[in-house]
Amino acid sequence: MQTESPTEAMPERASEPRNDFTGLVLLIGAILALGFLAGWGWAFVVSAIIFMIFMHELGHYLTARATGMKVTEFFIGFGPRLWSIRKGETEYGVKGIPAGAYVRIIGMNNLDPVDPGDEDRSYRVKSFPRKLLVVSAGSIMHFLMAFVLLVALLVAYGVNADDGSWEVGSVSDASAALALDLDVGDRIIRLDGEEVTDFGSFGDVVEARGGQRVEIVWERDGEVRTDTVTLGARLSEVGAAGFGGLLPFDRILSIDGTDVFSWEDVVAATADREGDRVDMIVDPVGERFPRVMFDVTIGDVPTDPGEATFGFFGISAEPIRETLGPIAATQRAGSEFIELVGLSVEGLARFFTPSTLGRFVSDTLGGGDNPPTIEVSSAEEREIASRALDTRNPDEDRILSIYGAARVGANIDFERQLGLLVMLNVFVGVFNMLPLPPLDGGHVVVAAYERLRSIGGRRYEVDYARVLPLTYAVFGVLVTIGLLALFRDIVDPIDLG
Repeated sequence: MQTESPTEAMPERASEPRNDFTGLVLLIGAILALGFLAGWGWAFVVSAIIFMIFMHELGHYLTARATGMKVTEFFIGFGPRLWSIRKGETEYGVKGIPAGAYVRIIGMNNLDPVDPGDEDRSYRVKSFPRKLLVVSAGSIMHFLMAFVLLVALLVAYGVNADDGSWEVGSVSDASAALALDLDVGDRIIRLDGEEVTDFGSFGDVVEARGGQRVEIVWERDGEVRTDTVTLGARLSEVGAAGFGGLLPFDRILSIDGTDVFSWEDVVAATADREGDRVDMIVDPVGERFPRVMFDVTIGDVPTDPGEATFGFFGISAEPIRETLGPIAATQRAGSEFIELVGLSVEGLARFFTPSTLGRFVSDTLGGGDNPPTIEVSSAEEREIASRALDTRNPDEDRILSIYGAARVGANIDFERQLGLLVMLNVFVGVFNMLPLPPLDGGHVVVAAYERLRSIGGRRYEVDYARVLPLTYAVFGVLVTIGLLALFRDIVDPIDLG
């Protein structure tokens, strides 16, 4: 819905609809070109966001018409008009910057001049329930879209199985899983004679057998296979203490150019070399440093693999899904929708605090980059970096621009794209109802205040000249946050890993 400003209090200059379809064709061509040049993921997500914006304004438009209000304009985008057509009293069209949309309802406040013959169709004279319906309709439309998408996701892709069953989701380089040639979709049945149930219990078995050779039974496409493999190992605190420069949970891949696969290999490669400096390739703790070579000093290396290491197998888990029927999916979508609304409210409340806003600005203007590549590092330097990573992820204190959301969506599969659209719709719906002008929630507050002041029979109308300073201030803050978010999404894309 259109935000009111002093310029809208002045008479409008008559404009004729532009029935030339050239601009509209160019816009469609631009989206198609985006698909061909950048990928169809980009084209899909951009189109979906434009559709979301359209549906938001359609909610305002339909409820305004249903409650007897006059709508003079319905435009997608801002800036120069590409195409428009007039049907009855409303002009519909597309403008050149697809960063939003607006519906113009006459008489949104006392500063908006209205022809006397149309006064009874203006927003400001309507009853409180009708006003509330119209200004809330945009967010309601987002919530409806989110709910429908949730149901579709649950029907098409299902939910995680209640028994915790899972399959291989990914395989790490230089790992026992890779040595076995495990692949995505394989299902592990037994490890070292122990039945595998949920992924957590599988991890417990693996951790207890670091560096040991074990038997593994797994299933691929209905065929059961059995083999043995030496589990990899990540360093325990005791194991890391044997190497100056390494940290607990690091994984040693090679020593002085020789690959190591078991703790026995590590012990053999470091025997009688206490005090020597060696080159190592390490898979570092935290997964945020690249695999690099460290100049490591050998200390008192423990020989017991159970004391020095935790087991490492090298897979991630993908839960087995169970599909739902339409009724069960609708019921579950209701509870998941409520949970997402709560998370959005919590996230917004956390973001709009002085401390989080301050971190967002400082991270955006220079403090939010990923850790740099380190070729050689001392233990002290790595400790500092590790503690910094453990403190917080800078991506937690950020908000995505439309470009950032499109970029994320363009690089994920279709299921996750739909999930992203669910979250975007819920977030935008909640955000738009914040009780601040020029957001729709600001109109709700004004309408509620007018209703309370009108109790007793005398109609009260807020003087928008007093509201405008707050409107401009909030608008300025939101634009600043939006520009900072856009800048950050360009120079420091969000880390999905």
